[in-house]
Amino acid sequence: MGLAASQARFLAITARKMNCEFESMQIAQQKLSVTRDQQAAAQEYQNSLNATKLVWDADNNCDGTGDVYNLSYGLMMTPSALNEYDPYLITDSQGRIVLTETMFNTAINAGIIDEQGNPIAKITSADGKTTTPNGLFTVGTTDATTGGSRNAFLYQLGVQGLADPSTIQSIYDLGEDGYTKSGIGGEIIDKTLTNAMTTNTFITYMQNAKDADGKSIYALDVISLLAKADTDGTVSDEEFNKTFCTTTSPSTKDDNGKIIITKSGNALSRQDIEKLTLGDLLSGKYEMTGVMGSDALATIAEKVLNGMAAKFGLGESANVKGLNVDATSESALNQAYEFSKLQLNKNYAVDSSGGTTYAAVSNAISAAQGSNTIAKSNQNISSVSLTNMLKSFLTNFAIAVEGNDSGYGVDKTSTKKSNYVTDDLTYYFVLKNDNATTEQSSLNADFYNMLYNQICMNGACTDKKVMENINDQEYLTHALKNGQLFVSTLNTDGYFYQGHYTASGHIAEVTDDDAIAQAEAEYNVKKTKLNYKEETLELKMKNIDTELSSLTTEYDTVKNLISKNVEKVFTMFSS
Repeated sequence: MGLAASQARFLAITARKMNCEFESMQIAQQKLSVTRDQQAAAQEYQNSLNATKLVWDADNNCDGTGDVYNLSYGLMMTPSALNEYDPYLITDSQGRIVLTETMFNTAINAGIIDEQGNPIAKITSADGKTTTPNGLFTVGTTDATTGGSRNAFLYQLGVQGLADPSTIQSIYDLGEDGYTKSGIGGEIIDKTLTNAMTTNTFITYMQNAKDADGKSIYALDVISLLAKADTDGTVSDEEFNKTFCTTTSPSTKDDNGKIIITKSGNALSRQDIEKLTLGDLLSGKYEMTGVMGSDALATIAEKVLNGMAAKFGLGESANVKGLNVDATSESALNQAYEFSKLQLNKNYAVDSSGGTTYAAVSNAISAAQGSNTIAKSNQNISSVSLTNMLKSFLTNFAIAVEGNDSGYGVDKTSTKKSNYVTDDLTYYFVLKNDNATTEQSSLNADFYNMLYNQICMNGACTDKKVMENINDQEYLTHALKNGQLFVSTLNTDGYFYQGHYTASGHIAEVTDDDAIAQAEAEYNVKKTKLNYKEETLELKMKNIDTELSSLTTEYDTVKNLISKNVEKVFTMFSS
């Protein structure tokens, strides 16, 4: 190769070598960039593992362990069992109620606030304090129920589709009772549908619970269950005496087929029987004895058992009462009833001999007290313990609710071998609150009265951005977490107080599993792309390194060749 050609080749190799080195530097920079992106993605994913969200805890546990729902403005501002028919008001830093734009305009059209959100409907709280004394409306019982601003507000809610028209109409139909000073110091109605009671409290409650007319809610009603009633629903003394005997020495001739109700073997009078409650049965020893065979008594006992179960809500799923508070308890009541009926099966009768009729009754009662079934004597006398019958029923109910591993059990015959739930003083019975308001129209009216009263008291937020985004769950969550918005809730004194969402009693902050799963999926996609890019750059780098190695070898060869050619030229011309 000539000198000129060698020099041209040398320049070409040098240029390519420099280009490769430049590309190598670029790839190195790109690899650094990929590394930074990988670190950023990993950090972002790590941060997402701490993602939380706000949920509505319907069980009021405030720890997210109960029945939880995604927190939403609609859930807090729509009457339902989830919020116990109390509005949970979103408020700004000035205490003004945050309404959607549609609801804000509804309040304006109803004449309770002006364009600036200031209240203009005059309202007097329960303590006599009046707001907006120059208001256009005077809100009171009469005015509110005969076309006042409260009714105008309800009407506008219906017009705008913010409330069901039938709901509005049901509140109108309440008349003067439809408006109350709820949320501004008025009487708080009891909306708690269930109460959890320990065994002793449960027994005492059933002994003393009365309805609005003063009648015992948990009376056994054994007379009405077994005796023929007159047309007015009452049982005459004549009919009572045809069915019941009030002595433990019945005449087999005159009292054959009659029932004797006793307490620890002592016969009860009609007045005593009428006062008898399910709570009394559990706190004493009560028996039902029949001057009859065990088969006949089993039929009568089944009627009494059905009456007991009915007191706890068996067969009345439409009207929740007693222990029937949800689908699970309703099913458990049915199961407990069926199992308890089996205890009355004639095949389990216990023989109890006796000489005289009195002895036969006493022996049958004594045998029944220690048994979960029917005891019979040889004098055509049979007896069953009402106390044990009720204990067995409640135990079977607890087993149906808690499961077969609950530790409770009813032996086929013996009470000594049974482990009744009523012997467990730590067990909680969840019972319907008989004093709670359950009338749907009253519940809805109370909710909207509170909302109306609070708008009249505090006005409404006018921030357009807040009104437009308040229905967005993510926005609501961030605003509550960051302290931009607050929650006003009803206090025990009948007034609303503003506070942090954690003080609401229902809002809980829990791990956002959905957000974490989404972040993990996004991280995996990013990681795959970056790994592929890194592998591609690595391959390019290897190819360039190979080419550089080849160019360096060729570079050194051409350089040596040029050096030798130059040396030959100098040698030739020097000689």
